[in-house]
Amino acid sequence: MLYIELVTPEKKIFSGKVQSVWFPGSLSPFQVLPNHAPIVSSLDAGVLKFLDEQNNIVKYAITGGFVDLQNNKASIMLEKAISADGLKLETVKLQLEKAKENLKTAKQTEDKTKAQKELDFAKACLNILQDEN
Repeated sequence: MLYIELVTPEKKIFSGKVQSVWFPGSLSPFQVLPNHAPIVSSLDAGVLKFLDEQNNIVKYAITGGFVDLQNNKASIMLEKAISADGLKLETVKLQLEKAKENLKTAKQTEDKTKAQKELDFAKACLNILQDEN
């Protein structure tokens, strides 16, 4: 088993034992199983999911962050994370449209990067909502 802690600047979201974790890595998505080699990786906006002790898949939409894994313990620091419980489909659809518009109208590189991150997060939120239904 792995022990993971999911933390945002506001609070600890989850801590406990899991069987495996899937990350939206900055270079590519990856999975971590028990006894994985130590790793530090940045995370992009997307879906972070894990298989808990009761064989339930738990999913969070995240905006990014990083993971530090050593000795079967993963510290996962996230900018923002939300589970399907905290989402409403209509709100997510509005966020998606707003993010698309912001990306279209962004002129500067910094604004484009921010808009792309918002779009990726909105897509991740929509993804976990659609998987729940």
